[in-house]
Amino acid sequence: MATAYKALPYGISNFRRIREENYYFVDKSSYIPVLEDAASFLFLIRPRRFGKSLFLSMLRYYYDIEEKDNFARLFDGLWIGQHPTQWQGKFQVLHLDFSQTGGDIETLDKNFDDYMIVQYRAFAEKYAAYYPAGYLEGLARYDTASAIMNYVHSAAQRQGCKLYLIVDEYDNFTNTVLNEQGEAIYHAMTHASGFYRDVFKKFKGNFDRILMLGVSPVTMDDVTSGYNIATSITMDGRFNQMLGFSETEVREMIRYYQSVGVLQADEDSLIAEMKPWYDGYCFSEDVVYTDPKMFNSDMVTYYVNHYIQHGCPPNEMLNRDIRAQYTPLNRLISLNSFDSSYKEFLLKIVNDGSVRSKLGTSFSINQLTDPSIFISLLFYYGMLTITGTYGAMQILSIPNKSSRLLYNDYEALRVEEEDVS
Repeated sequence: MATAYKALPYGISNFRRIREENYYFVDKSSYIPVLEDAASFLFLIRPRRFGKSLFLSMLRYYYDIEEKDNFARLFDGLWIGQHPTQWQGKFQVLHLDFSQTGGDIETLDKNFDDYMIVQYRAFAEKYAAYYPAGYLEGLARYDTASAIMNYVHSAAQRQGCKLYLIVDEYDNFTNTVLNEQGEAIYHAMTHASGFYRDVFKKFKGNFDRILMLGVSPVTMDDVTSGYNIATSITMDGRFNQMLGFSETEVREMIRYYQSVGVLQADEDSLIAEMKPWYDGYCFSEDVVYTDPKMFNSDMVTYYVNHYIQHGCPPNEMLNRDIRAQYTPLNRLISLNSFDSSYKEFLLKIVNDGSVRSKLGTSFSINQLTDPSIFISLLFYYGMLTITGTYGAMQILSIPNKSSRLLYNDYEALRVEEEDVS
């Protein structure tokens, strides 16, 4: 890289690239043993742009048996580099990113099938050395995702190979379908003999460890009869600070760039400016009164990077690209019979700044007309966060100015739609 200091990896989520090209990296590797102790099959929800993809990329390189000889180099200086677990470099890792699939109604199932074929064939080729001669030739006889998946899993079981499945944006594909194609198409995919539901059935029992990350529990609930072995750690207090940045981590970042002479600004002043916009997130009532609130990592990186490049804060504290990431929530909510009572309900949240509710940990698309489920959806998207408890309920509040601005975006959209109609 051209710079003499560690550049900020804004928009980069490849762990190898970040480590090899000397980008700044906030070390979250101490959570690896905590994840291992939690369960073998895990499911986590966090808002968009909270560092999920980079964290999964780190796990991919940590567990991959083909990367074990690179462990010392890639993880040098990180916590886990000095405290590796027994499972480091012991798995054949299948990494799926369902944001890479999509298409129109006529090609949805084919596009998804093609994606799975490409990923499973690449997986088989990568680890072919661990299987008997003729393994890849045998694979070539199959041309559907279902048949290829069965072949790969059967071969792994016969050889006693350990498999780790990492799924990023597990719900992106179906959320896109729900938003753009409608509820009927979504229902056909995720229920009965739907192709998406069928894939989740095949995951069950064929991997030694699974970690799935997304932004909403809706899809998981709708395919739950096909895949019902995951332990949700979304509201587990042990993982509250695993994604996003704590204030301590943000201050360490600021001090580093001050020390290399590229950030000419007062630390406390920068924190004071960022905190109302990017801070305020808590994902577990277990630690709501003890853990520091979390910053959105993507927003902090955007701000600090702009300050380094231009010597001043950005004109827009909430990046347009980040705002665009939340437009699917607008379309998802519009699938409700969003009548005047719901609009009044949303306006009350905006005016009061908080609401009391019992968060739902699992719900289907058909339940979104329930006000309590609607509130839960806002929590999972980062539009509300836990700020306290009230008996068996959580006190949920708008976390910061960025979230409030997103509510304003939604209200403007509703007004425009009403004016057109």
